Amino acid sequence: MTLLLIAGAGASRRLGASSDPLPLMPDWSNRLCEVLDGREPQLAAACHLGPGMTGEQFEEALGLLLRWQQIRHLEERFAGLGGQNPGHHYGEVTVARGKTGERLGVITRALNETLYEQFGQQRVDDNRATTAYQELLRELGDPNALVVATTNYDRAAESALVGLGRKVFTGFPQRPNRVPILEPERLGSTATDVTPVIHLHGAVGWYEKDGQVRDHMADQPYLENLGSPVVLYPDPGKDPTNDATVSGLWSQFRAALDQADHVFVLGHSLHDPALVGAIAAAKPRKLAVTVFNDDEVARVEQLLPGAIVVRTDFGPELDIDRAAVAGFRG
Repeated sequence: MTLLLIAGAGASRRLGASSDPLPLMPDWSNRLCEVLDGREPQLAAACHLGPGMTGEQFEEALGLLLRWQQIRHLEERFAGLGGQNPGHHYGEVTVARGKTGERLGVITRALNETLYEQFGQQRVDDNRATTAYQELLRELGDPNALVVATTNYDRAAESALVGLGRKVFTGFPQRPNRVPILEPERLGSTATDVTPVIHLHGAVGWYEKDGQVRDHMADQPYLENLGSPVVLYPDPGKDPTNDATVSGLWSQFRAALDQADHVFVLGHSLHDPALVGAIAAAKPRKLAVTVFNDDEVARVEQLLPGAIVVRTDFGPELDIDRAAVAGFRG
């Protein structure tokens, strides 16, 4: 079996330190709102964020904010269109634009700080992760040729695989006495001597600086001086091809899809059109998607017709539909 294991947030949920669940999008949303309002009252509401949002609502609101931030520089270029006469500038508008820029800086820092707080390696119990993946891979026949792709920012999957004695490659060749730099080539190749882990949305600990992506310690808080975090922030309209670094990772993911004869989707909501589209286009010989409850079955059948639905509660005490797994392996 040549297996591609695709992990989503549900694959990390029960792997938290001290049995404290790792966050889902609503948890991050609530924490971000708390931090924003601690910096300035009503700041979260001004971003159209609020406590109690669903994951989809949070992604939509945050995505719109970040997309607007990316094109804000155009406001200054065309400021002359808003005056009493063409070319005229209102001083109040210039002041407001400056204040907006200051607040966006505060918002960005809060976003990155809570990203590292919520998904950093200090939140992961390595032993729980190792046990959970050990049980899962045993149920899947302990495949030698394995590639793991994850949309999670956390590093639980690679910690688990290292704990199982596997040699893991995340795209960062080790260089003596130097910080590893991302070289994603070979990530999509299946082999028996190494297990590639492809972080499709980037990962905690990855920073871009001076045109290079470096891998720093994932259990440390966000450190602005190391560069910009390399992650695809929540946004239902995100396009992985818009970011050169992430685009390279997705190229390797598509290569892994093409080579795999078995694809197992673990703990993913499938609220990711790019991911679902890539899986559907590859048409793997055997495809299985886990669900936690019956409400999710119809969505899987609609998005990925023909997929084997495997009811699963993933964690150190793995509860899985073994009959469905047998059909997937056969």
